[in-house]
Amino acid sequence: MIGRGQKALNKKMSIEEGLQEEESFFANTEPWRGIEDKNLLGTKNLRSKLANVLMELIRSSFKDIISKLKDQHIESLTSYEAFGEVPSNLAEKRSLFRSVKEEISKQINATTLDGRIGVLHNDVKMRPSAKFHDASKNYMDILYSSKLANISKVTVGTKVIAIYEGEEIRGEVCFIDEKQSLVYLKDDVEVQNISNQDVNNLKKNEPGNVIQYSGSVYIERDDGTIDQLNNIGLKLVRTDPEWLADLIKQNRPYKLPIFINTYVFDAIVANLIEEEWAQPTRDLLNFTSKLMDTAAEEFIMEAKKTTLFPLLQSYLVTKATDVVECVTKETTTKVEEFVKREKVAYTQNHYLFETVCKLRSERLMNEVLSSLPLPTSTNGLTSINAASLRSTVKNVFQRNQERSVDDHMAEEMQNALNSYGKVALKRFIDNVPMMCIEIMQNFADKMNDVLSEVADEEIERIVVAPSNIATERNKLKRKADTLEKGIVALRDLF
Repeated sequence: MIGRGQKALNKKMSIEEGLQEEESFFANTEPWRGIEDKNLLGTKNLRSKLANVLMELIRSSFKDIISKLKDQHIESLTSYEAFGEVPSNLAEKRSLFRSVKEEISKQINATTLDGRIGVLHNDVKMRPSAKFHDASKNYMDILYSSKLANISKVTVGTKVIAIYEGEEIRGEVCFIDEKQSLVYLKDDVEVQNISNQDVNNLKKNEPGNVIQYSGSVYIERDDGTIDQLNNIGLKLVRTDPEWLADLIKQNRPYKLPIFINTYVFDAIVANLIEEEWAQPTRDLLNFTSKLMDTAAEEFIMEAKKTTLFPLLQSYLVTKATDVVECVTKETTTKVEEFVKREKVAYTQNHYLFETVCKLRSERLMNEVLSSLPLPTSTNGLTSINAASLRSTVKNVFQRNQERSVDDHMAEEMQNALNSYGKVALKRFIDNVPMMCIEIMQNFADKMNDVLSEVADEEIERIVVAPSNIATERNKLKRKADTLEKGIVALRDLF
């Protein structure tokens, strides 16, 4: 290559003239004149070779460039497709609305009631079906712990009647040894003013505090002293029906007072149901209603077909709330009718009558069995003193006969309430959740009916994508198209 020198530049020699002079030089000057491959000489040939080298370098990087363009193209196209189709006329809007309606109708129960899932994730929040199950379990626990379900249950703080050394005593339970089936009454003292230092070291200076030590039970008194308590077999302790006796006296009719006053029985049942069971029942109903409302909103907002249309989402959520309120109102009527009906005591369940009969004889049987004299052994022979046995049994029945009519009536009513409470409890914990779940069961059909009545004018109004979304969607489409054309153009250069 021979470039234009300063002399040529001073003469203002053009590039073309310089190239011609260069060709003449290589054609007439040794040793270049003798070279057969003239493509090795001159600026034009050098320029061509450098251009080819540059092109090869560019081509070698095409694969990486095309790969990056493909990634950008896929990303743009994915973002564009994520927006979904934006209907441009009423027919397309109607088709989209119908599709959303069908999805709500067919799929919402799968997520709310059935708890269907495709993949398990440890961090997934509790599904509506699981939440309802927990709420129903909590409802059952509340009813199980109520007074009507535990009329005869002996617990700490219960006022009881106990048989101790052949005598009937009244008192308040302060401690129960479940393992030994022993009951301790607050004021039934075996030894007063215990001075045992080990026991005193366990004091808390809290009147009524119960202390267990070395197989015995003690209680702290108001003056700081400690008393040892007697133990009584659990089977010889029953709840004191004195509160029932008072109600019977206060509401006794003029008729013979030798039968249970069914009006008092009905009133007690109705009162306990209203005080203890009615509100938890309404709470479960309200919980289910809110649960369905929240689940419907989440389902609508997470549906892919509604993401582009905030007006449609808002409209559907409002309609869902209206539907939930409607089905809740219907279910509330059923639940309130059920509660009202249950306040009138009635059953044909054989369990009630069997339990009442059992309780009538159970107390006397326990007293007799616990009072029987222990057999004696002489010369290897076991014997029981018949006279002592007769006397023991006679004392038990005589003590029972000496009880007043009111005491017998109160005990009989307590047995009846104890038995009926368990029958009514089963009806509540089964029927109430089944009625509440109707809110979720009926939602889909009701929602479908409501959406089926939406007019075309309303569909035209609500199935509209915001302008910024349409702009972004079009921008992504243009970007994807441009990238695709670029990829094709680069491939043609190979």
